[in-house]
Amino acid sequence: MKVKIIFILSLHFTIIFSVFADDNSIYSYSLPCLGCHGIKNSSSIPNIYGLDEAYIYSALLEYKLDKRDHYLMSIIVKAYDDKKLKIIAKYFSLKGKIHE
Repeated sequence: MKVKIIFILSLHFTIIFSVFADDNSIYSYSLPCLGCHGIKNSSSIPNIYGLDEAYIYSALLEYKLDKRDHYLMSIIVKAYDDKKLKIIAKYFSLKGKIHE
């Protein structure tokens, strides 16, 4: 019985910590973006919170493939693989819903 309880508790904590790790990795992938694309509105830098996830991902991919021209964006985006770009797109699309 004690073995079952220990197993269940360890499984429970493993799941909880993996969720926290996922949240931290999502945030850490998005961290370079937050300096410019955070909550504050600027006339020259767009606020991307709440934009459609597919649109954000598509834009990031276009910067990565040099179909959109912006020196800094191209450098930053090329450091990410497609999976991480999708995570970043999801983060910003959901952030807009959280801040409404």
